[in-house]
Amino acid sequence: MYSYSYIYDYYPESIREISSEQEKNRQEVQDFMMGEPSQALISKVIENVRAIAEKESFTLVCFAPGTTGAKTILRFSELASQLSDILDCGVYLDAVTLQFDSDPITHARYYQCNKERVKGQNILLIGGVYTTGEALQEVGDLVMKSGAKSVRALFIAKTVLS
Repeated sequence: MYSYSYIYDYYPESIREISSEQEKNRQEVQDFMMGEPSQALISKVIENVRAIAEKESFTLVCFAPGTTGAKTILRFSELASQLSDILDCGVYLDAVTLQFDSDPITHARYYQCNKERVKGQNILLIGGVYTTGEALQEVGDLVMKSGAKSVRALFIAKTVLS
């Protein structure tokens, strides 16, 4: 398992009794997932990336693909641009991508990795919502098999399952 941290607890719609703060955070995460990240959320991610950088060394930032290539771009392009401006390392939307959009029935995803980008790098992987850890394990294993030295992840949120 790869180490990870997250910014928000995410309460799915099935959990109805939550505080107004938790509801606000849920909406922020849902907006992000729909490809409309707020500047406040982007600022929180940048703050967390800086905190990680103070403790751990990473040489490349990449992003966990969404269910479609378009969603990945909508969710992460502005964040990638801002991180590129402030970090002294590579920041790439195309280091890990989907081979094709996820299957609409099974939701299966097949990732591919730009080996030239990740080889020899300490990776900070930024993702959307952590639920089971399956996607982190798959993407982490893929970049490690492609020659990365290490993988550490930051997620926008972690799902609260009850």
